[in-house]
This record gives sequence, structure tokens and C-alpha cells, in this order.
Amino acid sequence: MEFLVFGEDWGRHPSSSQHILTVLLKHYDVHWINSIGLRQPKFSQRDIRRLFEKLFARLTPSPAEKTTNTDSPFPTSVIKPLVWPLAQNKLLQSINNTVLKRQLSSKRQPRIIWAALPSAVDYLNICDSDLVIYYCGDDFSALAGVDHHYAARAEQKLIARADMILACSPTLKAKFPEEKTWLLPHGVSLSQFAKPASCPADINSSRPSVGFYGSLNDWLDQALLQRLARAKPEINFYLLGPVNTDITELQQAENIHRLPARPHHQLAGYLQHWTVAILPFKDNDQIRACNPLKLREYLASGCPVISSDFPAARAYRPLVTIAENEKQWLTTIDNICQLSPQERQNYARQAQQRVSDESWEQRACQVTQLIKQQLVYKNSDAR
Repeated sequence: MEFLVFGEDWGRHPSSSQHILTVLLKHYDVHWINSIGLRQPKFSQRDIRRLFEKLFARLTPSPAEKTTNTDSPFPTSVIKPLVWPLAQNKLLQSINNTVLKRQLSSKRQPRIIWAALPSAVDYLNICDSDLVIYYCGDDFSALAGVDHHYAARAEQKLIARADMILACSPTLKAKFPEEKTWLLPHGVSLSQFAKPASCPADINSSRPSVGFYGSLNDWLDQALLQRLARAKPEINFYLLGPVNTDITELQQAENIHRLPARPHHQLAGYLQHWTVAILPFKDNDQIRACNPLKLREYLASGCPVISSDFPAARAYRPLVTIAENEKQWLTTIDNICQLSPQERQNYARQAQQRVSDESWEQRACQVTQLIKQQLVYKNSDAR
């Protein structure tokens, strides 16, 4: 079989789809279609810049095209579609389909559609698919930065078209038809995060540290972070990742250090040399439905974890300490800072054992088994 994937741009910070398909492409052809967005473009500086990025990417080699000597697998092809996201006009939809169809290779084996974005539904008729999977890793009705009305409508159409739905959290799974939905939690690259790594140059190892990596977005509790930093001037707070919201509040504390996003393979070095890793999220629909990749990565690194209260974090108690107010956050930070080297080693061993059966290889194996079962069922049903 072969996979045709509608996902984010290949080569950006890896999503769960990239992790799973990276395992599968060792055994199957994978044709990856770069992001077809979930927000209609506007004449804003951000959207104009993104348009030029897309145009430039269309004219330059993809990582898979320009890398020939590497141990890291790449898709069989990376397709960079020049289509208008969430097109509502029938003529524009037809043009989109014509453009993308010309970029697709002919089917050589049973073709599995892996749709990680609801916008994929507008292109299913040109894909010549044998099985359609909707892989839902987010609550698109609450996700920041999307056109919720159009995204929700596209998702409903995709739910109806999909043969299988894979949801990353129980909250998301409950949204979909039970008879064709399976829970597929995120995994983790165990060896990558457990393997000892040197301390990055931009971390001050002489002081206790609290760290977070990921998008600095609206769901991050900036007010909480500011209060924690003010209460603990002797501790450095590191925020590692792209800025996608106003972070004026965070810039008021001298001991909050914002660092740019780092390649995924470098993250273990930060985690292993932070005193505490945190998930300081606001309480909203998106967070209640999420299953952050970084949660298992934190645990696989052996770094003690403090989190806001949300379902995915609760599942890993007591290795993840849930803090419901500022006092609990501060008390837990103090307790972790006072751990002896032996106590930290014991914690790391328990945390790594907790996620030892949650590797991406195991998740990909689950996916393969489900697909084969559904193909057999669909073929027998067609007779």
C-alpha cells in the first residue's frame, strides 16, 4: 500500500503525523502534500508573507529532494500545492482540484489517504483512494488561528467521507461516530530523549531553571508565568519556541528568557539540563481536548514535570504534578529544586519506564494493523 498525506509542511517542527509517517515510510511509499490551510487568506502582512513563503517553497527543492546522503528517512515525494485554502467558490474549488491533480503521481498500490487537516475533504475526489483516514490531533472548532465556521463545516464533511477516524485524545474521540473511531494517543521518540545530551550554551547551568518549549500562543498562561518568575527571582525561566501572540507580559520579568525555536533533535539537551519542565496552559476547550507531544517527551527525558490541570496530564500522575493555583506551582517548584541527584535519577527511571510502551514505532504498528483490518473488511463488504 501507499500513503497520500494531507498534513502540515514537511520539515517544520514535526507533528504527530510526521512522527507516525516517518516510521511508516520505511516500509511504504509516502506522498506528502504540504499544508492546505484552515484559514482563508486576507490582505494582511502575515498572510502576504506566508504567500511568498509558499511561492518560494514551490520553486525550491524540498528536504527530500535535496538530501541524498542521510540516515533520516524522507517521503517518496513532497508536493507543494498552490491552492487557495478553504475555497468556497465553485470555480476556485475546481481550479484547486485541477492544479493539485496534475501534481499527484499515478496510483501503483492500494492508496491510503491520511487527512490530518479537514481542508483535505475538498480534494478526496481526485485522489483515487482505497481507504480514507481522518487523523484528528486537534479540536479544530477551538483551535486558534483558523476560520472556525469553515473548518467545522469541512470537518463534518470529512467525518462523513472517512472510512476510519483516529483521535489523539478521549475528548476528541467522543466527538466522532463510535463505529469508525479509534483512540490513537501520541507517542514519543524514546531513544532520542533518554540519550544523554550536553547542556546547550544558552542555558545557565549554575542556577535552577524552569523550562517550556513550543508555540508561545494564546493558550499559554502568561499571567501565571509572570507571577511565578516574580516570586522566584533566583530561578531562570526559559521559553523556547516561535511567538504567535503578544508576549508583552512575559517581557516584564528579567528572569524570563525567550529563546528561538530549536530543531527537534536538540530539545533533549534542554530538557535534561532544566530543573523543571512545565505545561502552564489556560483552561479552555482546546487544551481540554489536546494531548501534547511534549508531555511524553518531558517524561522520556527524565525531567520532573509540573502541569496545569487538563485530562492528558492527569493520566500521568504522580509523575506529572498537577498545580491548580499559584501556591501549588511555587511549592512544587521548590520541592523539585530540592531533590537530590539520587532522587532525580529515581524519578527519571520511573518516568522513562512509564512511557516505555508509547513509542512512535508502536503507534505506527497500531495504525498498520488497523488499516489492514479495514481494507480486508472493506474488500469483503464490496463483494
